Amino acid sequence: MIAPIKPIDLPDLSNRRAEWLTPDDMAIRIFDGMFDPPKPESNWGLEGIVQPAWIRDVHNTLTGRTFLFGTGPSLRAQLPLLRHMRAEQTWTVNRMRQWDNLPFKPFHHVVAEPGPIAAFGAVIAPLYDYPVALNRVAVNWWKVTAPGWLWVPKAPDDVQMRWDGFYGLGDTLPPLPTGWASPLTVAQLAAWMGFTEFYFLGIDTTQVGQAWDVEQGRTAKPRNIRSILECFDRARRDIQRAGRKVYDCTPGGRINQEGALEYRDLWEVLTEAGHGEGCCKDVVL
Repeated sequence: MIAPIKPIDLPDLSNRRAEWLTPDDMAIRIFDGMFDPPKPESNWGLEGIVQPAWIRDVHNTLTGRTFLFGTGPSLRAQLPLLRHMRAEQTWTVNRMRQWDNLPFKPFHHVVAEPGPIAAFGAVIAPLYDYPVALNRVAVNWWKVTAPGWLWVPKAPDDVQMRWDGFYGLGDTLPPLPTGWASPLTVAQLAAWMGFTEFYFLGIDTTQVGQAWDVEQGRTAKPRNIRSILECFDRARRDIQRAGRKVYDCTPGGRINQEGALEYRDLWEVLTEAGHGEGCCKDVVL
């Protein structure tokens, strides 16, 4: 005979309620129900999110092309061309400072994953910082207050670009959906700023090898490759529908090899008519 299950005596935790109260600047996610998923108009159900004023100020203030860098080993082969990036609007991400041979100072350096963001946003891990960048941007779920960093709200990770779309192309910018690749996630901010042509580099999508260590470098947080490809494919369709252009300049990268983005040779991009040396000026956000 099976013995009956006795009820468990739960402790009275009412006196600990104060410990669970959230700070004023920490978002709370509200679920309306499984058949009514949160929408971008409601900040994906994040309550208490207010876009920083600087994000509103930079809307459609820039135009033309921009280059977004991963940290893949293919950058080593493109090194002679990268010096031309000194005159371009560039974005680097995460641990790029480990590559001592990068021949330009990025206009924007971005951390778009939570691991390097410590002390509830007050500290960025030194390995992921890039002090020489003109602007440093942290894309994160909670507010980032680290000195010298700008904060961009990020959507919960179940809000993904492959399902929910690429944002920044209109007149509202909700917390950014993840693209499962930091350069793609922050491309939404670049679109919001007004850029009309997006060129990705160093996104080999192999998770083996880095620009600073081709043989043994590894992706810090391995991701599902198929998720990345699907996010790039959705981004391409949304960007092109908005009348803008997007390409991959990663030689042999899976993003172009599997058809998510069209491949363009970097030399051809840099030498095409209409883009002279010194076309971009320093823009401090």
